[in-house]
Amino acid sequence: MSIDPATALRAAGAPAPRRTGEARRLLVAGAVGRLGEALLNEALARGGYDEVVALADGDATMSLGVRGLALALLDRLPPLEDVCIAQTLDPDAPGARSFHGRDAPFALVDPAAMPRIAQAAAGAGAHRLVLVHPLPAWQQMSALHLGLAGEAELGMANLPFDGVTVMRPVAPSASAGGGLVQRIVGVYLSLQMLMLPKSVPTLTSAQVARVAVDLLRDGEPGLRVLGAAQIEARLAAPR
Repeated sequence: MSIDPATALRAAGAPAPRRTGEARRLLVAGAVGRLGEALLNEALARGGYDEVVALADGDATMSLGVRGLALALLDRLPPLEDVCIAQTLDPDAPGARSFHGRDAPFALVDPAAMPRIAQAAAGAGAHRLVLVHPLPAWQQMSALHLGLAGEAELGMANLPFDGVTVMRPVAPSASAGGGLVQRIVGVYLSLQMLMLPKSVPTLTSAQVARVAVDLLRDGEPGLRVLGAAQIEARLAAPR
């Protein structure tokens, strides 16, 4: 008997049954740099979760010393309510991690890791997924960015979440440091930001984190894709 691949994918990521009275937990994958720190702060302050779990890189047994914040390895996730995955565009770039080193225990997330994290979270019972997937400014000047991009996002959208939201803030420009090629890219991106139309706003990490947590809290089912302009509109909308 043949098995439909889409059916097999859904079965592999089928959420575990929820127990009555179980703690509500949010998994934050990619809790590094300014955006990761903002996501953790926002989730702890306004998320309404009993516990926020940061995906760990390496030893997950250390104490973070922050009330309501825990660490977990991907293969040892506790039961989850929701998951937020924040992609690190260039893990090797300066500034990918916070300079003070507080995010050293947290895992960086590259595009190849996103489907595996989403599937593990779905298997741990997560009901909603918010994916923060920044795109360069020039890719947000048409409506193409408001659809799913690539097999990774399509695969995550097919997992058994009640709701999937993809957020596409403008990707930060490269650091001025590094080699000659990095500096040239940095100059190009800086000029690109100067020519950015007002319809494609730049947003702070705190603003992106605020909308991400709001999207998890609203519980809206189905698939949503929000570019930078749509994220800004949600910030301006009355609560």
